[in-house]
Amino acid sequence: MSGPAAGTNGRPATAPTLPLDRAGVEATLQPLERASMLPPSAFTDTAVFDWELESLFCDGWICAAHVSAVAEAGAYVMREVGDESFFVIRGKDGELRGFYNVCRHRAARIFSDSAGKVRARITCPYHAWSYGLDGTLQGTRHTEGLEDFDPACHGLAPVAVEVVGGLVMVNLSPKPPPVGGHIGELEGWLKRYRLGELELGGRHDYSVASNWKGIAENYSECLHCPGVHPELNAISPYDSGVAVEGPGVWCGGSMTLKEGVVTMGRNGGTQRPPIDGLNPAELNSVYYFVLFPNSLVSLHPDYVMLHTLWPREPGRTDVVCEWLFEPETIAAPEFDPSDAIDFWNQVNKEDWHVCELAQKGVGSRGYVAGRYSTHEGDVHTFDKMVANHYLAALR
Repeated sequence: MSGPAAGTNGRPATAPTLPLDRAGVEATLQPLERASMLPPSAFTDTAVFDWELESLFCDGWICAAHVSAVAEAGAYVMREVGDESFFVIRGKDGELRGFYNVCRHRAARIFSDSAGKVRARITCPYHAWSYGLDGTLQGTRHTEGLEDFDPACHGLAPVAVEVVGGLVMVNLSPKPPPVGGHIGELEGWLKRYRLGELELGGRHDYSVASNWKGIAENYSECLHCPGVHPELNAISPYDSGVAVEGPGVWCGGSMTLKEGVVTMGRNGGTQRPPIDGLNPAELNSVYYFVLFPNSLVSLHPDYVMLHTLWPREPGRTDVVCEWLFEPETIAAPEFDPSDAIDFWNQVNKEDWHVCELAQKGVGSRGYVAGRYSTHEGDVHTFDKMVANHYLAALR
């Protein structure tokens, strides 16, 4: 399902200079007992943010959506990363393809909505150049008399797309590495929870006044849960976490549900059939994984929650949160996901509040890079992923 790796806008992407002190970055890479957190300017400096957009989001694998969003022919999702925009669309032949969201005529953005569906053609809203669902140029106006104009050479510029474990992964690099090395062993977890077979049961969109890394760090620990999430902590103790490790650019682990709790939801949750094939330990746990750089995958006994992070400014991130269930569960007449959605909407808002508090403070002249606690191992692992990219650039 991979689009051709070639076919960029013809201008080689050069990452801006990274204005970070190497010693501060290396301090994050020390063992947890000696390490310091990422330099404060990594959360506030516009030049660092621009470097991240180019080097991490435009030159690496990112999660665009869950595959259910593009299940039918003509269904598309459009995403923006900095000044770039791309979309992924399902062809008539069943193949999934990705393209830059720019017409080859006068460069107009083609899609403005984040998701939708077209019939047989993709049509530019400016001069009505039209393209097939495979990106080939199908219709133009007044080009008959042009010299050296071959419609076959003016199709939409492709981007690489792969579906792994139900996640639609996109890479804007002209020569992306195989996605398997990025996902690693996390793919097995996604397949075990049948993520590719699940369907959307609900969604919330948020705008958070926080750096994207602060949101990922917050997701990676529950040290804050007793004070920030009393309802969550009452059904899954903050200190029940167990790390999961393996190849790939991800981190995370499990937390245990208290005895008698069958799912995470309001008022004890609704009794739903569990995801097919889970073992007893998985039915009593929730697994939280950060797939670098922009997806947070929460595996529950009866549903999966997916956050995707879309950085907009050093101190602002758009977050899409989706709840995914077994098709048979959704089809049941009594299906009601509101207990899970309302529960996590409240938890999300509590998280956004403390992330925004941290964002306000990280730029203070009274703050230097803090130290990790022994309950922040996954935060440290995530920060090391970031720091390793920083250090490669600083070398």
